[in-house]
Amino acid sequence: MTIFSRLHQLFRRHGCDEEGSATVEFAMVFPIFAYMIMGGYEIGYYTVSASMLDRGLDLAVRDVRLGNMPNVTLTNLKSATCEYARYVRNCEENIHIALEPVDANNFQHPTHIAVCLDRTADVTPATTFTDGGENELMLVRACVNVDPIFPTTWLGSTLQKTPGSGYALISTSGFVNEPNT
Repeated sequence: MTIFSRLHQLFRRHGCDEEGSATVEFAMVFPIFAYMIMGGYEIGYYTVSASMLDRGLDLAVRDVRLGNMPNVTLTNLKSATCEYARYVRNCEENIHIALEPVDANNFQHPTHIAVCLDRTADVTPATTFTDGGENELMLVRACVNVDPIFPTTWLGSTLQKTPGSGYALISTSGFVNEPNT
């Protein structure tokens, strides 16, 4: 008997044997399901974080608009936004807020959506924080850098990265300054 006939006989015997077939199927299918579950968790976290940032900024702007925040400073606005946006990880360290007046009669769309922090640099970007006057339309933009939970999943690897890793959660809100009289 030649070596080829022995190998042929061995492969035929193993081809008819059904022991261990579930293990092969599990080893091929489980990584796909695990990858999908991790991606679903990542998109769920992204959605909750983005919604909570929107909610936090809207509630902080509401406090400013109604006069519940008498001393409006950048630090107060950041802390109020992050306090209302409970589920955004490391919000206080990674948030950048810009507050600027907008001409309602001659509206010019801002050149950029929002400025995000570069976590690799020691320098923070210049912050536009202008209170504005009475009856003036104000635009508030916030950006928070968030690290993906599973960076190797389809969502974590395709989201637009910001300088210093992570992806940007951006929220925009607006209000009109009430008259003081």
